[in-house]
Amino acid sequence: MTAGAEQALRTDTVVELDGTCGLSRDRIGGKAWSIDHMRALGLPVPPAFVITTDAWADFTRRGAIAEEIWAQVRTGIAMIERGTGRGFGAERRPLLVSVRSGAAISMPGMMDTVLNLGMTEAVQRALAEETRNPVYANDTRERFVHQYRETVLGDPTGPVPADPWDQLRGAIEAVFRSWDSARAKTYRRNRGVPDTLGTAVTVQAMVFGNLDELSGTGVLFSRNPNTGDGPVYGEWLVGGQGEDVVSGRLTPRPLDELAATQPGVHERLIAAAQLLERDGRDIQDVEFTVESGTLWLLQSRAAKRSARAAVRAAVAMVDEGLIGADEALDRVTAEQVREVLRPASGDTGGQEPLTRGESACPGLASGVVVTDPDEAEARAEAGEDVILVRPTTSPDDLHGMIAARAIVTELGGTTSHAALVSRELGRPCVVGCGPGVVDALTGRTVTVDGGAGLVLAGEVTAKPVEVAVLDDIRRLAHWAGVDADQLPVRLEERGAATESAAQEGITVNAPITELEVLRLVGIKGRVNADNLAASLSVEVSEIASRCADLVTAGLCATTPAGFRLTPEGRPRLEQLLAAERDTVDHAAITAAYDEFCVYNADLKVIITDWQMKDPATVNDHADAEYDAAVLARLTGTHQNLRPLIGRLGGIAPRLARYLGRLDRAVERIGDGDLTYVARPIMDSYHTVWFELHEDLIGLCGLTRAEEAAAGRAH
Repeated sequence: MTAGAEQALRTDTVVELDGTCGLSRDRIGGKAWSIDHMRALGLPVPPAFVITTDAWADFTRRGAIAEEIWAQVRTGIAMIERGTGRGFGAERRPLLVSVRSGAAISMPGMMDTVLNLGMTEAVQRALAEETRNPVYANDTRERFVHQYRETVLGDPTGPVPADPWDQLRGAIEAVFRSWDSARAKTYRRNRGVPDTLGTAVTVQAMVFGNLDELSGTGVLFSRNPNTGDGPVYGEWLVGGQGEDVVSGRLTPRPLDELAATQPGVHERLIAAAQLLERDGRDIQDVEFTVESGTLWLLQSRAAKRSARAAVRAAVAMVDEGLIGADEALDRVTAEQVREVLRPASGDTGGQEPLTRGESACPGLASGVVVTDPDEAEARAEAGEDVILVRPTTSPDDLHGMIAARAIVTELGGTTSHAALVSRELGRPCVVGCGPGVVDALTGRTVTVDGGAGLVLAGEVTAKPVEVAVLDDIRRLAHWAGVDADQLPVRLEERGAATESAAQEGITVNAPITELEVLRLVGIKGRVNADNLAASLSVEVSEIASRCADLVTAGLCATTPAGFRLTPEGRPRLEQLLAAERDTVDHAAITAAYDEFCVYNADLKVIITDWQMKDPATVNDHADAEYDAAVLARLTGTHQNLRPLIGRLGGIAPRLARYLGRLDRAVERIGDGDLTYVARPIMDSYHTVWFELHEDLIGLCGLTRAEEAAAGRAH
């Protein structure tokens, strides 16, 4: 297979991932962004294209894939055909593809990957003849039929389309529909992810880990995600394909076995992982396949990690010069510090464990064993401590995993679904305990010792915290300028700047979307990265990177005064705003806007009084008593309208950030910086209020000219 392609595909909704895509994660999703980035680094990645979130929005409106988008998909397949020298549905050198969902955030609950798509009886015969391996061809077809029925049709006996193009259309539509699945909604609700982000679809040429004895699949971490220590850490499954390792259905082998059998492949894999970690300056989770001795990388992303790994890696990367001390503090949360300071293992008193397996996430937790995720959720809500024990877990179990104090599985390794999700949730987890564990533990009170990989009878007393953990906490505390026991509070203070709607229960620390950046650039006209970062409560480096992506995509341009929209950027912004408007309850936003306009009239009077003592007298701010009275009116009006602005975030998630921005302006005014009353450009109270007014007008489907004529937007 050739990793390149003869001709780049550039369309509105379907884009080749050739290393020069230039689109943001918001539009193409994390998987596609990773593929494109790895190809830009010169790493071996099978050819692929992405169907952007624009197509998801169009599908959501229409309920079907538009013909013009489908034509672009067919062009994308032709690109992969040129890049591989194979034909989709061909009876000689046939091409098979994978279809993956891809939101901007890795999200359990989205549709599982479909592998080997394009398989038919004729294709099976062609593969058997080409490889002289009918066992492989038969295995590949059986995998495809099972996956397609399970993930696309939702029917274990459903009829799989005989036409590869019908298979592809069905898989793409299933990805789009999965955005609104119950399990995806559960994850977004738990993590504060907006429902309006949508999902992209990545289509990629297949490589086959099930081809022969020199083939397999695996997952590699650039550091141990359980402890944070190097060197690389991973698992490998000979004869496996795609989801075999992460699904937990099979128990893989240590990566050392790949080093023993194929040292050259192992060496190239380690080099790639180290390059990706240096480039990303973070622990990387790398999925790979080996096809007949040839290494292919499928995805790389920042790894989910335990609290201990987060602390250890942050300190180690400062020592290695990968990140600075300030960034290390940003990577560790107060809860992670508290978690590592809790005893992570127990004093067994010499008792034999009920079972043992691999440590997937350290920690110590006790509770009653339940085996059904619905039961785990119900009993936890009733105040009971429960331990979820399953043969293996899947995204369908997510709600039960969130509810449980700890997780145990019979099957799977440290890169299984249970392991990955438990680390993200911070739940102690032991995996690969072997068959029969579910029946043996059901109903018992047990203690899960995630660090030791043990399940013990009853409740177990904890051991003291390790000295190495205390040393890392002292280093972080020193960088934060506090004593170790004050580190969690200091980290919470650092994080408080990005939390602005806690009273209304709205999470605003969700990822910055393309719409948010383009909207602020459009409203402000010219704005530098510092001001954008202040408005969005993110690091300047992050917003500068996002704006650089927009400049590369031709949607923004740089000027001495900052970023501005390009002629191509304006219709893109209008398209995004129109898509957002379609997701908003029109009656609710109209009612909220009517209420806003009442406050708007009051605020205009307050700002006018701040600037002018009377129609003929400019306020020189020499009269402290006068100014104090005006500011008291401003503060009082703000407190009265906070519930309204909080509700706006529930109607249109992007508006949730406005409450934090207005709160910060009031706080700065209270601290004596009176420029935050009405100075343009900066995030003064009046500036932010104006921007909110503009957004409400747009979401109501109105124009400022219409509202000015009605007397509500002068």
